[in-house]
Amino acid sequence: MRRAYQIAGALFLLLAAFVTVEALALKYYTNLGPGPGFFAFWLALILGGLAVAMILYASIGSVEPRPADFFADPIGYLRMGAVVLALVGTTALLDILGFRLTMFAVYVFLLCALGRQKLLLTLGIALAGSVGVYHVFDRWLKVPLPTGPFGF
Repeated sequence: MRRAYQIAGALFLLLAAFVTVEALALKYYTNLGPGPGFFAFWLALILGGLAVAMILYASIGSVEPRPADFFADPIGYLRMGAVVLALVGTTALLDILGFRLTMFAVYVFLLCALGRQKLLLTLGIALAGSVGVYHVFDRWLKVPLPTGPFGF
């Protein structure tokens, strides 16, 4: 497990360095207060510090054997694949079908793929989630969401 933690820490350290460089390209402070680079810069520094701590702990700390359940069972990997497929499908269909239809389909797909609810419950949750979230963002928060070709 030592090597896995060292590799993960090194990847997080690289990510922190990348975010720090990108944050320095943004304004740190404006007339109104902290700029867009402020939050990203400090988050990147915190991530870098935690990555260094992870690498040091993995290098200096005691060696732990890999747990028996370190790798998921095949069903777990299929569920992870379903979530990734849902994210890709959402990205592809959002402008084509609109928010409500896309999110309804995503909710139904994920609830069927990840759990064993009754069909009526799945449809009810999907309908409430897609229409409810659209209503909150469109009506209350005044954030325009894609409506799709059907206009609803």
